[in-house]
Amino acid sequence: MKVVAKKIEMIAYFKKDGKITPIKFRIEEEDKCQVIKIGKIISTDLEKLCGNKMWVFTCSAVVDGVEKIFELKYDFEGCRWVLFKI
Repeated sequence: MKVVAKKIEMIAYFKKDGKITPIKFRIEEEDKCQVIKIGKIISTDLEKLCGNKMWVFTCSAVVDGVEKIFELKYDFEGCRWVLFKI
């Protein structure tokens, strides 16, 4: 996987117990905008870097007819989503 570290717009489901389930996200590249629906969440981990907590989701989705695996991160402090690796 290649590190891209791009901020993205995300639609996610937040349960009462705090569990987050990402559903789909939009990524903008140059003049193109693409919506990617998450097909499967492979793993979920909690990462701590310099006191900052992030949920790390390894997911898969079919993009242009090809299954791709990617890593999404949710930053607790900044309340933002990042497409970290693809």
